[in-house]
Amino acid sequence: MAKTATTSTTKATTAKKTTTAKKAATVKKTTAAKKATTAKKATTKTTKTASSRARKKAVASTTVIQFQGLEFSESDCLKKAKAGFRKHYRGIELKDLKIYIKPEERKIYYVGNGDRVGSVDL
Repeated sequence: MAKTATTSTTKATTAKKTTTAKKAATVKKTTAAKKATTAKKATTKTTKTASSRARKKAVASTTVIQFQGLEFSESDCLKKAKAGFRKHYRGIELKDLKIYIKPEERKIYYVGNGDRVGSVDL
């Protein structure tokens, strides 16, 4: 009988420890989930605030270059370079365009897609 009492006491103690461990694990998971949710909300708020600031700082600008009686804008040079690329490289999609303006030569040099070069008059 003594062995049976000891065994049942041991089983009861083991059962209590297992139940307590399961509850603790559940509490830890719940706490971790709440922290993750809170972190996501904080990140979302920070992102919204940052994007709001970015929208407010957008400034419209125009670049005009004057050289020896000539006056031309950056946007006009860009349009001319794009038109020159399309004229010389028909059927090739323009993905990237770099322009170099040399007013002393009255030329706009361009590099399209990293390997297609050309020039147009100012």
